Parts: sequence; C-alpha cells; structure tokens
Amino acid sequence: MNKIRSVIIDDEERSRLTLQNLLTEYCPQVSVLGMADGAGTGWKLIKDHQPELVFLDVRMPASDEGFQLLESIEDIQFAVIFTTSFDEYAIRAIKFSALDYLLKPINILELQKAVSRYEKRRGKTDVQGIRNLPDYADNFRKIGLPSMDGLLFVDINDIVRLEADGNCTIFFLSNKKKVLVTKTLKYYQKLLEESNFHRIHGSHLINLKHIVRYLKEGVVEMKDGSSVFVSARKKKGFLEKLAEVKFLR
Repeated sequence: MNKIRSVIIDDEERSRLTLQNLLTEYCPQVSVLGMADGAGTGWKLIKDHQPELVFLDVRMPASDEGFQLLESIEDIQFAVIFTTSFDEYAIRAIKFSALDYLLKPINILELQKAVSRYEKRRGKTDVQGIRNLPDYADNFRKIGLPSMDGLLFVDINDIVRLEADGNCTIFFLSNKKKVLVTKTLKYYQKLLEESNFHRIHGSHLINLKHIVRYLKEGVVEMKDGSSVFVSARKKKGFLEKLAEVKFLR
C-alpha cells in the first residue's frame, strides 16, 4: 500500500523535528512531505502538496490558530491529527468534534495508535468534524459521535442517557434512537460532566435535564420512559447533585 502522505504544521522547530523523527522511526507507513511554522506557511504547504493527513498544532502561537487555519481552507480533502500542549478548552473542542489529538511531549505508543486509527479509515476526510469544531459562543452544544458512516453530530440536550456496553457506549436520544459508539462510558463521563450529566451507576450516565422523577426505592424515571437504577454507592452523591441543580427544583 502507498505511504500516507502527510505534512507537519507547528510553530516550534523542535516539535516539528521531533515529530518528523518519531514518524520516520516508528511509523514508517507515513511519509512527511514537508513542514511549516504557522498558519500562512501551513496553508501554502497544504495547497502545494495536497496531503491526506495533517499533523497540526493548535497554538501557533495564538490560542486557536490551528483552528483558524482549517477555517480558511474551503475544500478540506485531508484528515487531521492535532498536536498540542495541555489546553483544556482545545482538547474538549477536539473531543466534542470526535477528532484525534496527541499531547506534547508526544508519546510513541499514542502516535502509533493515532496513525493506526487513521489507517483504518484511510481515504475519509475530517471535514465534518472540522466544520463542527465548537467555538466559544457555542459552549459545546453538540458532540460528534463516530459511526461506520462517519460522524453523527448530536445536540447534547437531546441525549437522555448513556449506557455502558463493555468498552462501548450506547447513547439514548430524545427521538428514541440509539447510537453505539466504540468509546467507554468513562470517556464520555469526563466529557459531559460539566453539562449536567451525572453517573448514577457503574453502567449509567444520565442527563439531569431529562429526569421526570426520583423514586425512593432508588429508581430514576426519564423523559423517554426509561427507568434507571441508582447504585447504593452513588446515591448520596446523586441526591446532593440534584439539590444543586436549580432547574429541577
């Protein structure tokens, strides 16, 4: 199979060279066609080489210059793996859009996993995820759920609850549809806990906005007609959380 044609865009020379060396040594299936040090040179690099995979730093040095570069390209015909130092907002935005990322300093195993994930969907672009990167005003209202056909973007207010299914998660939506996603419930718990989602059981994460009532025997009734048990270990924390949520009073 032909090598994966890629470019690296990062304003730090050391980061560019380190990633290039890691790819050469540990990901020989990737060919680095060129490197750029910012949005302007990165835009030209992409136009000149037409890569299928772009390793893109989020900060160059502006807080979201990587995102701005993508917004400036009308016809996106490549996939993206973001590289970034720890930035809570940027990482949340990337996760909500179901895009891949690597934290600096880049771990060899994580790099290999990211490249492997791309290989499995090679030929598909990240255009839908990129176009739906949440901005500050949107406050993460939508989340991208990877599926066999691509990405399904769902308003988080339309998510009634989530249920663990081994290492996968089932999303139950307000329109009665179910979506199976190959990520753990713990992953989505961390992503959604600031949006009024609460884990009430080892296998259940619920949207507090969709609660109809709580029964004394430890059962929560949801707007979609489902009933979910609250584990004894999580009952105290759940009741304390309910007391904090004003819209449920």
